[in-house]
Amino acid sequence: MKKLLFTLCLLATSSVGLVAQHFVGTTSRTTLYETYQPARITLTSGKVIMQKQANVFLKNAHLLFKNGRHDMVANMAQIQAVEFADKSYVRMDTMLAEVVDAVGENRILCTTTIDLEAFSSQKINDRIISNFQIGTDQVSATSIDTSASDDLYPLVKTYYLEIDGKIVQLHERTLRRMLPKAKRSRFDFYLQLPEFDWNDVTSLRLVLELFAK
Repeated sequence: MKKLLFTLCLLATSSVGLVAQHFVGTTSRTTLYETYQPARITLTSGKVIMQKQANVFLKNAHLLFKNGRHDMVANMAQIQAVEFADKSYVRMDTMLAEVVDAVGENRILCTTTIDLEAFSSQKINDRIISNFQIGTDQVSATSIDTSASDDLYPLVKTYYLEIDGKIVQLHERTLRRMLPKAKRSRFDFYLQLPEFDWNDVTSLRLVLELFAK
């Protein structure tokens, strides 16, 4: 009984922390792109690397790149930003978050990952065929297997706001406290709109605009 209550408490805590997470479909791939794409990678050192074959690992939103025939997971501590032809990403903690909109210096960020609670994490972990650490002149990495399978992986998107350089989860009370008192009534008004949705970029932009200088 105590174990059940503890589990329920964990689930409740998790749901509070993921207000803007929602299911967006399934995929048989463990990578964002079906084929590896050219990317411009900015390292934390400021150095820029033009990588001919890069991708995003949907298990944990880590950067992937090709090293010969091997799929490599980059050392995320070295990554600052990644630009593909159609998407731009910044590193958020250990994940790549897509920049989906911006108001001045503030931005709406979104991570796309496999829902490991909805799909056996063991099946995902079994796809890692090697933990062999490889060092290069530019970025260290780990070799993995990202080939497609017959499994269907559920995908979730999770939205965040970046305000004055700080990553903020979409908690109503947190955001309201961050706003000047003069703007809180407008914030409350937006939340009452029938079309307002924490998983909608247009709605999130309304909130982000309230933080414009």
